[in-house]
Amino acid sequence: MTQNQLLNGNRFERRKEETKKRIIRVAMDLFKQQGLDSTTMEQIANEADIAKKTLYNHFSAKEEIIVEYVHRMVREQWPEIRSFLQEQPDTRSRLLEMFRGTFEWMERNKEISRIYLAYRLKTVFQSLSKEMPRSGVQDYWIYIILLGQEAGEIRQDVPVETLVSHLDSIRSSTAFGWLFNPEKFPLYESIVMNVDLFLNGAKT
Repeated sequence: MTQNQLLNGNRFERRKEETKKRIIRVAMDLFKQQGLDSTTMEQIANEADIAKKTLYNHFSAKEEIIVEYVHRMVREQWPEIRSFLQEQPDTRSRLLEMFRGTFEWMERNKEISRIYLAYRLKTVFQSLSKEMPRSGVQDYWIYIILLGQEAGEIRQDVPVETLVSHLDSIRSSTAFGWLFNPEKFPLYESIVMNVDLFLNGAKT
């Protein structure tokens, strides 16, 4: 590959990323102003000043824009979250703070959270044929687990991927229970119970 080809390729990728960011910004503003159902893909394309075909080259559905928005936000917050987790005294504190922070954000963004979770559930069976895009939260869990193992607070004979899967299951099941039935779901009691169950098991 020549230097000109490399430069052209880099410019193309930058323009592509800039377009994607503009789509996400415009779409999220529209969703917050008028709701997902009242917003059309055509309206998003018009507001973003791009062709409808260009929009569909990036996202095939409105829900995909929300998924990408959430995933980008999680990745962007990683340096700050990492520093915060380092300040916590032990694994239990880190897990409780992670869950607390997650659900405080969901409480401020309930509609986005409902759409995100419902769409992820709807498309979960895609993982049977191809890898689902990761949210980035798994990296948070991995970091907490590794710190816990270094401190002797988490066993090392279980694969990290298995422990991450358990924490993801706790997060998803708690989120669904709370978001879709908030009046009857004891959120913070459930978080504490599940964290203690994860760390201590079900033995008496």
